[in-house]
Amino acid sequence: MKIKLHEIPEEGREYIYNRNTGELNAVLADLIEDAPYEAKLFIRPLNTKNYDVAGYIKSETPELCSQCGESFKFKAEAKIHEILIPGAEEIKNSQFAKSNHVSELNEDGPGVSEYFGDQFDMGEFLHEAIAFSIPFNPRHEAGDPACKTSFKSADGDAFIYDEKMGEEKKNNAFNVLKGLKLN
Repeated sequence: MKIKLHEIPEEGREYIYNRNTGELNAVLADLIEDAPYEAKLFIRPLNTKNYDVAGYIKSETPELCSQCGESFKFKAEAKIHEILIPGAEEIKNSQFAKSNHVSELNEDGPGVSEYFGDQFDMGEFLHEAIAFSIPFNPRHEAGDPACKTSFKSADGDAFIYDEKMGEEKKNNAFNVLKGLKLN
């Protein structure tokens, strides 16, 4: 679903998408299946080439809990604040260096996205926003009775995997010397 940016008025335009409006149903289907979603975005021009996009997308994704292994619906939510800039057309066999925007990411400020040909692919952008909001190891919320975690510590906390588990502790040579007595 592409938006023609030159058609956005100077005061900006609000875009609202959900299961009933249907524009994003096919684009988001692989992530959220048939779950309801709500996306609300406001786009306004900053100048003749750059645009400000702010809003959010909320939905649920089918996941497996990384603690108990049961299926559950993860509440995926992404806040969006992006500056759209025109993308540079790649020249075949060019030597242009791509900057690493991820290492320069400032969570408090807006991100930067490129658009090409005066059109912005809103569907693909929102698809990526919801995909990035899903953690690597999704799990039930703390205290959720649906989580059937059988690994509990003595204080009732869920078992946490530690990479050093199972390693034998090596005797420190100096601790052995402490036990020696010289006459």
